[in-house]
Amino acid sequence: MAGRRDYYAVLGVSRDASPDDIKKAFRALAMRYHPDRNPDDVDADRRFREAVEAYETLSEPDQRQRYDRLGPLYRPDGKPPSPEDLKAAVSEALAGLFLKRRPEDPGEDLRYTLNVTLEEVAHGGERMVTLERRIGCKRCKGTGAEPEGRKTCDSCEGSGEVPGRRLFRSSCPRCDGMGFITITRCKRCDGAGRHDDKESLKLRIPRGVATGQKLRIRGRGNEARGGGRPGDLLVLISVADHALFRRRGTDLFCEAPLLWTEAVLGSTLKVPTLEGVTTIRIPPGTTSGKVFRLAGRGLPAMKGGRRGDLHIKTRVEVPEKLPAAQRSLIEKLAGSLGIDAHPLRAAYEEELEERSG
Repeated sequence: MAGRRDYYAVLGVSRDASPDDIKKAFRALAMRYHPDRNPDDVDADRRFREAVEAYETLSEPDQRQRYDRLGPLYRPDGKPPSPEDLKAAVSEALAGLFLKRRPEDPGEDLRYTLNVTLEEVAHGGERMVTLERRIGCKRCKGTGAEPEGRKTCDSCEGSGEVPGRRLFRSSCPRCDGMGFITITRCKRCDGAGRHDDKESLKLRIPRGVATGQKLRIRGRGNEARGGGRPGDLLVLISVADHALFRRRGTDLFCEAPLLWTEAVLGSTLKVPTLEGVTTIRIPPGTTSGKVFRLAGRGLPAMKGGRRGDLHIKTRVEVPEKLPAAQRSLIEKLAGSLGIDAHPLRAAYEEELEERSG
């Protein structure tokens, strides 16, 4: 029974309507909402099925009498009402005593993906974007009809409601609660009451924002047709990959190539930051994989603004091809150093000897 509408209201006739009035009303609705005439309109299909169900009941004298007697407890299959039907009927009746006018449907929410750079995440900023949204038609004021192209609905006499059972009223199915029938559709919106429009909007990029976060901008979605509140704009953040940095929360990670001579002798090394370039000191004997931490040079948190750290990981780069003269020099150097200059290698070879012995 849940969601079943008043059959008289569906056909737009009074409760004392004659069989001819019922047949006439059904034919008009069938012509208007037939699926063959509205192949892509889901709502029209629903209205057509409701009209068929109402007509099949009210056109049969015995069925109509039974429907008038049972009211909301009537079932087309002839079965007695279930406990759920009884509970729903009581709830509906109590709710109807305090029923207020249904607020207008709001406009739809819009979604927009905003691609930002890591630098914008660090410092925040603003971005001008162009959006396409649906706005209310000013020519017809959202009604969908030309100013002189509508007439008062005969079924509800312009009220938008029709009498229901006893104390209750429901929206007029003939005019969809509008109170008028459209004769000539609006030339600007083609009867939709809204039309597409492009709008430039300045979006704020919060500091510390991350991929997947949504920013809600109230009232910047589609406008409603009937004067309801507009929808919202949901901005989905997507942070672009960076050529040098990887992100983990508010911390940044960067791998810096280090010449093997710099690793052996020590040096100063230029490293990137989100603000530019800085220099760190590389002590002699630095190994590949050594991490240097620059406190407070990462990304800010969205709440509080405290910045994370920047982690620089060294990767010792060994030349792949050497001229014969340079190779000879390195061989002489390697021979002069001996195993004592490489404690890790010495310990490794000692372990191998014990395993082979």
